[in-house]
This record gives sequence, structure tokens and C-alpha cells, in this order.
Amino acid sequence: MPSVFAVANPKGGSGKTTVAIILAGEFAKHGYAAVIVDADPQGSSYQWHASSVARGLSPAGVDLVRAPDEGALVQALERLGGYDVIVIDTPGYYGGVLVQSALRADLVVLPCKVHTFDASQVVRTIRNLEQHAAAAQLPMSQHRVLFNEYDSLDRNTRPLREVVAYLDAERVQVCSNALYRRVTFRTMTSGFGTLYQMPDKDESVRKARYNADQVVRELLAASQPASDDETAA
Repeated sequence: MPSVFAVANPKGGSGKTTVAIILAGEFAKHGYAAVIVDADPQGSSYQWHASSVARGLSPAGVDLVRAPDEGALVQALERLGGYDVIVIDTPGYYGGVLVQSALRADLVVLPCKVHTFDASQVVRTIRNLEQHAAAAQLPMSQHRVLFNEYDSLDRNTRPLREVVAYLDAERVQVCSNALYRRVTFRTMTSGFGTLYQMPDKDESVRKARYNADQVVRELLAASQPASDDETAA
């Protein structure tokens, strides 16, 4: 059975596609068969993949399948069992596709900018998903908030402290690593394959790779089922 990661946030501009591409690219780099399911009608992941192919930079080890509606998503997940990792790039609105993606995921990744409005949207999404999981008599999927487009200037600032305190009060788990605001990530999503197809002579690319590696390692650990000891605790 493939590991399924759903990248979800109904707020537009949260960076879902960037996170989805980074996830798939990191797994492909380590030899896993990865596929991105583009479940967003805007098709940003599809555009990245198609543009990369057109430039002769077909994303190494990363396939792409479009699933613009709930039925297509369910069918896609049923026929992609031969992959090691499935990454779902969900729509920028709350609906059946996002719900189905989350309920079937081993981990729901919720990209969030360091802003109280963005954080409140993420919490609302989690609470809605919890209600859907309860209604379906299913356990709520593991989930993590990932600060995205993080800036070193955000450190020790009042907005960051307020957002962290709010998420902590809501008992929402936040990744200890964040994805930084980097030109390299924007360049990659414009159709230049994965991070590992970009020239590593550029220090900014090396830094972006290190950042992505740390984030994905943490997300992979979070996606694993809790041990009996952890459950008992």
C-alpha cells in the first residue's frame, strides 16, 4: 500500500502546490516511486509538470495524474496502488475532494503562513475534517501544520508568538521545521523539474535542498502509525 500525503488548505495562496512538489521530489530522490494527484481544478501541479517536460526537464521519478473532481480522485487512488508514495494537491476550497483526500491520507499537511488569519483557517479546516471523520466513523488522519514561506525575520516576533500560542491552545501540532521563502522554490514550480534537477553549483539551491530534506524527514516521521507505547502514553 502506498503512503498517502494530502496537502490541504482551503485558503488560496498557502503554497500547497510547492509543498506537494517538494514532497514528491524528495521521495523520488530516495528511489521511491512517487505520483502527484492534482485534485485542484486550477491544475497548478499539472502546469508545473507539463512545463518541466516541455523544457526537457521531465520531473525525475515523479508522475502526475489529474483528478479534478471527487469521483476522479477516488478512481485515481484505487488504481495507483503500485506507487510507493501518493501526494494529493487539493483544491483551494473546502469540499468533497478535500474531505476524501484527508480521510484517505496517512498524513494531512496543512501549509500555513505566519498570520493569525491563515492559522484560523487551518484550525477551522481541521475541525471540519474531524467532524467528517466522526460522521464516517473513521479515525482522524494524522496531521501537521507546516509554516510555509517562512522568513528568518519572523523569528521571535510578536505575530509568530501569537500564531504559535493560538495553535498550541487549539492543540494543533506544528512542524518544528518550516519551509523558508526562497527564490529557488518559486523557480522550481515555474517548470524546472524537481530541486534535484536544478544545478547544485548554486548555493541557494543547496540551501533549498537542505531545507526541503529536513521538512520531509519530519513529515515522514509524522505519517508513521503511533507505537503501542506512544498510544498508551
